[in-house]
Amino acid sequence: MSRFKMRLILMIAVALGWLVLACSASDLVPQRGASITATPSRTPKPTFTATATATPTLMPSLTPTPSNTPTNTPPPTDTPLPSDTPTVTLTPTVTSTPPPTVPPTATRRPPAPRPTNTRVPVPTNTPAPAFRVAIVTGRPDCTGFAAVTGTVKHSNGSPYPGVAVGVWSPTWVGAVGISKADGKFDVLLSGLPFGEYEVAVVKPDTCAQQDGVTTAIECQRLSNITEVSVTENCRLNRVTELSVTGP
Repeated sequence: MSRFKMRLILMIAVALGWLVLACSASDLVPQRGASITATPSRTPKPTFTATATATPTLMPSLTPTPSNTPTNTPPPTDTPLPSDTPTVTLTPTVTSTPPPTVPPTATRRPPAPRPTNTRVPVPTNTPAPAFRVAIVTGRPDCTGFAAVTGTVKHSNGSPYPGVAVGVWSPTWVGAVGISKADGKFDVLLSGLPFGEYEVAVVKPDTCAQQDGVTTAIECQRLSNITEVSVTENCRLNRVTELSVTGP
């Protein structure tokens, strides 16, 4: 119960008490002309005074006095609180996204043509050389003479004139000897380095020329190639004799 209500009840009780005392005093005062007779006093019976119960009255509530204490008003939700830390603004990076690649439309390919039975050409046999070169013998010579000699014959043993026999080496362009009427030929090797030489029947009009002389390189060969040696020792092989057989 508020203080205001308690004070109101107390004031009503005091007022009722004064009213009862006033009524009692008026009964004790004598009227005019009335004799006063002494009557024995009686002890008055105690009287019970009914105390009226104060009816609670609805009073307006006390409005609280505004105080000077500042109230903390919460900031709005979307309002950022000020801070001493500098705000870093992040710039969004724009990423270019390539457009989606449209897959090519599948096109139906025409059926591949069926392979035809192509006749594989049969390789032809390389014709055998027209001439055959073989070493007959080698003889010594201490006179300083060195050569490749021989005889060209037909398959029936008769002399074969006009056949060109070439002799060359990896370091020498070589020379060509033509068989005579008796089928004999010779290619001089005097004054040349000692070592290995190669011999074959060649076609003269296909050979390279050097200083107007026919050499034995870049020629069309008409026989097998045979190797001959020229040694430094004159008592060994210095002259090689060949046997050339033609058609």
